[in-house]
Parts: sequence; structure tokens; C-alpha cells
Amino acid sequence: MDEELRAAPSTSVVCRCAIILGGMISAVLAAGAGVFALAAASPANPLAHTIGSWEFASAQARADLEAAYQTGGWFSAWWQWLVTAVTTGDLGQSRILHAPVAEIVASRGLNTIAASLCAAAITLIVVGAVSIALARFPGLAQNPSASGVLGAWLAIPSFLIALIIVVVWGAQLPNPATSAPVTLIPGVAITIALAWAAPLIAAARSSAAEVWSTPWARSLIGRGFGHRARIRTVLPTILGAVRSPALVYLPMIVLGEAAVEAVFAYPGLGNALVQAAAGADLPLLATVTAIAAGVTTGLVLLVRTTRTGGDRS
Repeated sequence: MDEELRAAPSTSVVCRCAIILGGMISAVLAAGAGVFALAAASPANPLAHTIGSWEFASAQARADLEAAYQTGGWFSAWWQWLVTAVTTGDLGQSRILHAPVAEIVASRGLNTIAASLCAAAITLIVVGAVSIALARFPGLAQNPSASGVLGAWLAIPSFLIALIIVVVWGAQLPNPATSAPVTLIPGVAITIALAWAAPLIAAARSSAAEVWSTPWARSLIGRGFGHRARIRTVLPTILGAVRSPALVYLPMIVLGEAAVEAVFAYPGLGNALVQAAAGADLPLLATVTAIAAGVTTGLVLLVRTTRTGGDRS
């Protein structure tokens, strides 16, 4: 019996990992195929024009792709592109960025990861500071002015926050054409953090209001408990309420990062996706779309399986 109980959590973790991995692979395949299908269905048929001038490191890879398209249409072309990418690592050449797609994904992917990590750190600091304030000052959770400000904050999408920052502080922002990517990270990270922090602060405020409305919490004030005692008692409950929304909103933040990167002209994968879509750069568009679909699907499944596991326990 003890061995079965010990094996149960391991089995559950393996099943969750299998579900997440399977979902990510399915999303990657569907997204890549979808780009090829849409390109073939377009009246201008950019797929047919691209096939003829598609650049690969290997001339044989280009010939195989063209032959596949001539015999089986967009599906065969997509499959041949996928096989070539898996077997040789050659994803094709980006027409608008004038570089191999694999190199673009590697370099820009690191830029996006760096901005995302900085955004997560800023979000942690902001939400942590607000949670401490909510635990220390009971009236803050019921303050009508704070409620109005938070409601307006929640209504502002991430790309609009980015536009506001550009309009207000445009002269102080680094020039994307002449500045190193690291100097552009603060604007992107702060924008993402502001968009991510809003729903988390709303969850923290709701939890604080619920806690401070209970008799035992009000007794803390009536018995003369100091600010530190309030924080030690109430803060864990507030932070516990923030945990779930932090995961739930993560996939939406990842999707919104593309628009934020485009506004700041940040050389990340999100901006590459916008540029590829605007310029009908199929190798780059198919690759970045597949990556975005896989990551987003993985995050969504991670949230769902984690919450389901938590509910069962």
C-alpha cells in the first residue's frame, strides 16, 4: 500500500508531462500546417511564389521542397519543410530579415526570454509590495479610489501601455536602430509587468477585502496588533490568492508580448512574428507561429493540469 501511495504522485506527474508535451507537439504541427494552408488559399498564393525562390543552405532541400509542392500541394510542401527542418536544422531563409530562420530564432529567442524574465521580476516586486500594503493597511482593500484606479488599469491592454510609454517618454527611450537590444529591455519588461500585475493585484485586493471583513481579522486591530503582526497573519492568505491568477494570465501575457515588442521595435520573436506576417515571409512566419502556438498551448495545459491536480489533492 505504501509503495502504491508513493508511486501515485510520480504517475500523475508523468501523465501531466505527457499531456503537456503532446499538446505542444500537436499545436506546433497544426500552426505550421495552418500557415502553409492559408498561404496557399490566399488569392495571391504567396506560397507558390515563395517556393520558387525559397533559399535553403542545401540546393537539394530547395529542389525537394519544390518537387513536393508540385506533386502534393501545400500539405506536401509543409511536410517536406518539416522533414528538412527536423533532419538538417535548415528552416529556410528569411526574406525580410536577410538571415537564416534558425539563426533568427536562436538570437531573437534569447532576447524575448531576457525581456520576459525581467518582466517576471518586476511583476514579483510590484505585486509583492502591493500585497504587503494590503496586509498592513486594512482600509486600502475597501478604498473606492483604489478600486477605480485598478478598474481603469485592468481595461488597458498591453500594447496601449506600450504606446503610452512611447508617447510620454519617447525622447528618453533608446533608438532601436542604433542601440543594443539590452538597452530596449526595460521598456518591454515594464510594459509586460504592468499588464501582468493588474489582474494579480486585483486578486490580491479581493482576497485582502475578504480577509479584513472576517471577525478574527478585525480583532487583530481591536486588540492593538501592530503592522508587523498584521502582515505576518494576513500576507500568506493574500499571496495564496495571487498564485493561481499568475498562472492563468501567463499565456495571455505571452501572446501580448508580440504587440509590445513591435511597438518598441525590440528584436525579439514577437516582433519577428509581426514582421513576418506583414511581409508574408513564410519560412519565418511558419516557424515563429509554430513556436508561439507550442509555448502558449504548453502554458495553458500546465495551468489546467496544475489546477486540476491541486483540486484533487
